[in-house]
Amino acid sequence: MAYEEIQNEAVEKIERELPAVKADAERIQISADGAMVPLLHGVWAEVRTLVIGEIPPVGEKGNEERVHAHNLSYFSRKVSAEEFQRLALVELYKRGVGKAKEVAAVMDGAIWEQGFIDYHCPNAVRILDFPHAAEHINQIGGFVHGEKSDASRIWLKERLHTLKHEGPQQLLAEIQGHQKENPQAEVITSNLAYLEKRETQMQYPHFRAQGWPIGSGIVESGNKLVVEARLKGAGMHWAGENVNPMLCLPNIIC
Repeated sequence: MAYEEIQNEAVEKIERELPAVKADAERIQISADGAMVPLLHGVWAEVRTLVIGEIPPVGEKGNEERVHAHNLSYFSRKVSAEEFQRLALVELYKRGVGKAKEVAAVMDGAIWEQGFIDYHCPNAVRILDFPHAAEHINQIGGFVHGEKSDASRIWLKERLHTLKHEGPQQLLAEIQGHQKENPQAEVITSNLAYLEKRETQMQYPHFRAQGWPIGSGIVESGNKLVVEARLKGAGMHWAGENVNPMLCLPNIIC
């Protein structure tokens, strides 16, 4: 509870004084996501988590390398998206995100996450989490070739390889063809609209060549190891006012 109060006071000081940001790393990845935790009386609440990590310089192998963020830190709160956006200032300032030469925001397509980027680092490279894009493509393949069929699995594997190594243009054109053939198919129409809206965030060959991760695994694992491992154990049900103080502890430890 004391640490939560300290961080809240730090946010107020930042908003009031706008202190200078110290550069911590030249290349930074930020990823945010939510996880549900059980409260008393059968209620579930969303805990939002921001993970910040450092990305090494682009290596000689370029996009052939698997890029991993290191020196991770976590900020988690059970608050609204707007309040989380505000309170996360304390971690963003501490890590010097505003002074980093390059920032990549690797996230899924949730509206609140895109608003978070707009507010804190609008010039960040926006990357749609690759597995999240794959989920939407898989739904289309299931409709066209049969859900969980061998043909659907083969189609998905081939299309994801193309997406990762050649970009989204060819894939989107193919899906647009399926949409014209099946204009009443909501599963195609809705998923195609989702992907088209995020075409610039799916330029995976370019992102990989620039040495950026294309997955938000740092926050997916953060949800499991930092939030759920402590607050989602068997038989656990939390009083709402105890969630944020408890979240502070794994944030510090991890």
